[in-house]
Formats: sequence, structure tokens, C-alpha cells
Amino acid sequence: MATRLDDLRKISLFSRLSSADLQFLATKMDEIEVPAGTALITEGMGNHALYLLANGEVDVFVGGTHRRSLGPNDFFGEISMMVLQPATATVVTRTPVHAYVMSHRQFLEVRVHETVMLQLKSAMGDRRSADRKMVS
Repeated sequence: MATRLDDLRKISLFSRLSSADLQFLATKMDEIEVPAGTALITEGMGNHALYLLANGEVDVFVGGTHRRSLGPNDFFGEISMMVLQPATATVVTRTPVHAYVMSHRQFLEVRVHETVMLQLKSAMGDRRSADRKMVS
């Protein structure tokens, strides 16, 4: 069975982190199991977590329009966690999901870690750029 570190290594966001950085990150999150059909994030509402998918699939909607589906080794929630603004999308589980979740409190502890934050900022920029292209 895969360990938390093994799962984190598979997520592109963290693929370049050292083992020590991954170990630090692993201590700052919890594991959750969520049934299909559950809204994890609701557009326009406050988001209180960064999610890292280990297993399962979610659908992402912006303005009621399906934008993408995410699966194992994907992540979401980073934009509203980074900028402390309402969620930019609604995310609903398509299948049962096993995920790692980082609360605001846990995220604040990670914010002081420069390497992790650089990766998150890059990912946030990429996601926002992709969303702008879908709108135009």
C-alpha cells in the first residue's frame, strides 16, 4: 500500500521537492474519504482547504459550466487558499475520493516554506491562465 510520501511524490506540484520537503509537507495535512456527489468547494464561497487527490475523480465547474475533470495526483483549492478570496470554482466528487487535505491553519505553517510556496504560486498562475483561455 502506498504511503503518504509516495502519494505526494506522484503529484506534479510536488515532484521536484526533496524528500525532506515532502516529509515536512506530509506532516501538515490530513487524509479524508469522501463519497461521490459531494461538493468540496463552492464557487463564490469561502474555501477552507487545499485538496490533493490520491484516488477518485472530481468535476470542476465555473459559472455552472464544466471546465475540467481531475483525478489521482491532481490538486485543487490552491487559488483561494493563496489569495484568501472566495472560491473561483465549484468542485464536486464524481466518484468516491481519497484525498489529502490541508486546512488554513496547516497552510499557514506551509507558507513559510519557500520551495513549496514557489511551486504553489506557479501552479496557481498556470490554472488561472488556462481558465482565461477557456473563457475567450
